[in-house]
Amino acid sequence: MINSDVRWKAVVDYRSDHGTIDVVHYLEEISDLHQLVESGPHWDTIEKIEIIRVNHVDGHKLTIEQSRKL
Repeated sequence: MINSDVRWKAVVDYRSDHGTIDVVHYLEEISDLHQLVESGPHWDTIEKIEIIRVNHVDGHKLTIEQSRKL
């Protein structure tokens, strides 16, 4: 179960001799990803990082124009 404070899911794909290794991080602040990447395997082994917004109730309906009025 995901903590209710979590807003982001980051999947970091690392290259290894045995194929790609996916490491999943759940974050409250997207800026926390920096430290996790720095403390992980060498950053040159990163193939890609996918960041997904999670844990939003009405956010899937909100448009850019509507958000300007908030």
